[in-house]
Amino acid sequence: MFYHCPVCHKVSPNAKDLARHIMGTGNKEHRGWIESKCLSFSKLLTAQATSFGDKGYQPLTELLEREAERDEE
Repeated sequence: MFYHCPVCHKVSPNAKDLARHIMGTGNKEHRGWIESKCLSFSKLLTAQATSFGDKGYQPLTELLEREAERDEE
């Protein structure tokens, strides 16, 4: 399964890679999409910078996986 960025349509092999893309791009459109899903870009970024591992990416990764499952149905 491939994951597609809902903003720029970049294709990623897994949800975590796509979460890294969305957070790493950090432009207004990608931040706006994150905020539209009731997540806080700044809180995710802070968690990623201050926590060990991928804790900042985890909520976004889970959201992307749920949305991909919904789109498959």
